[in-house]
Amino acid sequence: MLQTKVKLTNTGKIDAILNEIVLKTYEEALEEKLLLCMECGDVDFYIAYSNNEEIQDAINENFEIDEFGEILKIDEHQELMDDLYDYFLIIHKESEMFDFFPAGPYTLGGQIRESDTDMLAPRGLYSAPFEDALKER
Repeated sequence: MLQTKVKLTNTGKIDAILNEIVLKTYEEALEEKLLLCMECGDVDFYIAYSNNEEIQDAINENFEIDEFGEILKIDEHQELMDDLYDYFLIIHKESEMFDFFPAGPYTLGGQIRESDTDMLAPRGLYSAPFEDALKER
């Protein structure tokens, strides 16, 4: 569950929207047989936020806005955004929809190869975090 020091009036709503985004990401990754880089923008809360008006509105419900549409407590808003960034990564990893491949060495085809970044893939689709590690189905 989402944890933040910022007092929220709609934690459940925000959590539901984020989980919906994760589900859509999973469905797309499964259909397209994609690996998702966790440090390259494939799993980035700020990108998801900028492309989803529903999550923007849900977050903004928690803040007072001035007559110009600007959030008054910008530091508090940024703290929440940082917490949501971390939480977004966590729900991807803990969703049970994805296999998590941390950066490091992997043996593939008898050779040791190195992954420089943490990767996700739809559960059971890849044996390692490399395009040529797609399992036969």
